[in-house]
Amino acid sequence: MFHRARPAALGGALVLALTLGLSACKAEEPVPAASESTSASATPTVSPSKADPAEEAKTRNIADAKQRYIEFRQISDRYAKKGKDPFWELMNNGYLGNADIQASQQSYWQQVTELKLKQTGQASVVSVEATGYDGDPLDESVQGQRVHFRVCVDNSDKDVVRPDGTSALQKGDSRRVEMGAVMQGQSSGLWSVVETAPTGKDC
Repeated sequence: MFHRARPAALGGALVLALTLGLSACKAEEPVPAASESTSASATPTVSPSKADPAEEAKTRNIADAKQRYIEFRQISDRYAKKGKDPFWELMNNGYLGNADIQASQQSYWQQVTELKLKQTGQASVVSVEATGYDGDPLDESVQGQRVHFRVCVDNSDKDVVRPDGTSALQKGDSRRVEMGAVMQGQSSGLWSVVETAPTGKDC
């Protein structure tokens, strides 16, 4: 059962979360892989190696997990611009993968709406890089498998404002921040956020 907590003021954790950007962003388009070519006079002598099924499955799973992470941010961004709470949409569509992330997201968005904060502008995701993979990608189900991401977020064009129009963000904070995110596969086949937190580094 989820409980509503009424904050007395804009707490440090909320300020930090607002600054780091829990809202949605647009992801950078992937750079196409360079194609190989041979000169007209060259004669190929080596047959292409067979693709590794495990690596192919891992690549697909990472792409699916990344897409779900981007969608999580997009939904959050859409609601933040209206000063609304996306918690139940995120919950009902399987974006929040465990009790900890569910509780933290519910608390965060309750504070945002009760303080009547709205996002202006938009952060952008500069990069989403997979840094680790837990589990066997060849398993029939992705349940319990995890993808670890390093995310660079640029908040230069984003602000969060109070009803009087003043900014709720702390001045002097870095506008490009590195985030760590972990996505976990569920029995439904979907990927859900189970961790998202700043690394303490700029990017």
